[in-house]
Amino acid sequence: MSAPRTVYVTANGAVVRRSGERLHVFAKKDRIADLPIADVSDLVLMGNVTLTPSALGTLVDRGIDTVLLTHAGRYRGRIVGGASSNVRLRLRQYELHRDADATLALAKRLVAGKAHNQRAMLMRHARRHGLGDELRDAVRALRAAALRVELATTLDEARGCEGAAAAAYFRVFGRLLRNPDFTFTGRNRRPPIDPVNALLSLGYTLLFGVVEGAIRTVGLDPWLGSLHAPLAGRPSLACDLVEELRAPIVDALVVSAINHRAFAQDDFEDAGPGEPVILRRETVRWLVTLFERRMVRRTAYEPFGVELTWRQILEHQARAYARHVLGEGPYEPYRMR
Repeated sequence: MSAPRTVYVTANGAVVRRSGERLHVFAKKDRIADLPIADVSDLVLMGNVTLTPSALGTLVDRGIDTVLLTHAGRYRGRIVGGASSNVRLRLRQYELHRDADATLALAKRLVAGKAHNQRAMLMRHARRHGLGDELRDAVRALRAAALRVELATTLDEARGCEGAAAAAYFRVFGRLLRNPDFTFTGRNRRPPIDPVNALLSLGYTLLFGVVEGAIRTVGLDPWLGSLHAPLAGRPSLACDLVEELRAPIVDALVVSAINHRAFAQDDFEDAGPGEPVILRRETVRWLVTLFERRMVRRTAYEPFGVELTWRQILEHQARAYARHVLGEGPYEPYRMR
């Protein structure tokens, strides 16, 4: 029996129906997918996709989260089967975040973990292609940001260190791309105005969905973070735990896909200078496929000394955060080797 998996529905105008213990996906009058409900861990609907009341009710009853994205991959919301019954964990989480010192200490760990992974990403490239002056300066800046955040006395200072690290990293991110058809001059979003940023943004959205799902599985409140201040409509804890995982999962995926020519310029619609770049529907489907392949790939997980899939690692990181909340030791971000 196969393990439950995330199912993506990307066909425009598709309808998801329930028939007994199966979900059927229809595009117009054609049935394009037939899935056992037991094989679905999460359902991601991209663009104009409809759930019948019967299908929606079954998903909620079975605790199968449904994530809503726009066609371009922007996060819209999530339908879940109800709040966690782990009241003790949530009460401890609320108590922890009333403690300004504990919140700051946690935010500092998250920033240091993210900066470490950004630096590791650059060093991986350097081992193959040489460091160069620009990469060397960026590596130094990332190391400095990780050290400086240890001295931060306020959340604003910690967030400033995170911003400085991100600026140094993305200043040289384009150097990691070996495909001359693609260039990167800096991070832009909402909306992204070049193909590389469009791929990164969609990848981060997909990652965000998986991380939020892991947080809910563990029983934490996804709306209460530390590095990201709680705001209406923003699951701040999910934003927090995504940070350490951007480089090893999404950045590495996008760089590898571009360098291996998995994408070409005609996979994107360019409306002109300064206008947003739109991923064609086939491009979205292909990136989703590559992302899911990465999520089931095994990699070393040092806390256990074993190899786990990325999806398993995300849940273990959420559980590690929960243990920290319960007072069982500091939270250790995932760190690339």
